[in-house]
Amino acid sequence: MTKKFLKICLVLIVSIFATASKCENKVENDSISILAIGNSFSVDAMQFLYGFLEEAGYKDIHLGNLYIGGCSLERHAGNLAENKADYTYYQDSTGTWTSTASYAAIDAIKSRKWDYISMQQASNFSGQPETYEPYLSQIIAAVKENCPGAKLMWHMTWAYQADSNHSAFPNYDRDQMKMYNCIVDAVQSVIVPNEAFEFVIPCGTAVQNLRTSFLGDTITRDGFHMSYDIGRYATAMMWAKQIIGLDVAASTYRPADQNISDEAAAAVKAAVLQASENPFEIAEVVQY
Repeated sequence: MTKKFLKICLVLIVSIFATASKCENKVENDSISILAIGNSFSVDAMQFLYGFLEEAGYKDIHLGNLYIGGCSLERHAGNLAENKADYTYYQDSTGTWTSTASYAAIDAIKSRKWDYISMQQASNFSGQPETYEPYLSQIIAAVKENCPGAKLMWHMTWAYQADSNHSAFPNYDRDQMKMYNCIVDAVQSVIVPNEAFEFVIPCGTAVQNLRTSFLGDTITRDGFHMSYDIGRYATAMMWAKQIIGLDVAASTYRPADQNISDEAAAAVKAAVLQASENPFEIAEVVQY
């Protein structure tokens, strides 16, 4: 067992005690349904979500993701108002994602009594609070009209990799920490005071925490999308932690098609637990 692994485990144990008073994995029934009004960042975050939900005891699982690449709140609001069938609708009720092209968001929202519906801003605008309204309020109104029982949650996305070539990175002076802090400020100023939202899923902080570990700034596949293995694993765990109170410490689920080491899984768990405890503050997973 390496020293790095021992250090990460120590941080993980401390985080476990810090969150011990919270209710973990209290499955009142075996059914759960979650819909994202999102883009490629929700594709990343939800890719492995089914596995965590199944591990927690859910048997009747329905996941949906309304996808348009780089879709902003403004475009979502316009599509809802005009009932445009512009989406690829991803669904997972078996552990495997399927897709349907040319889908209307209203049809997906009305298709079932969703337990949870998430919203998010496009990554390039995520740290610009002036881009959120009036579109966010319009989306909330449409969701409440068509699925009034759903709990609304905000997916707080992540800052780009430090050497990212994303065309919007200059909006943040190509500075990862500036982008992260702008995202936090936007969420705290616009989302947290909005009583429509039940909670925030702080993926942006979980990712930033994870970047302090031995993994470093290597968990994207192209400078902004999550890596297919550890990045997607971490963001899905963050969703499961916030939505169902996943017992992160006890979780043994790892995607069968990905090679995630014990050391990396321990770092992810520590990063997620710390983000859940302090959603707007970076915590170091391990120091050298």
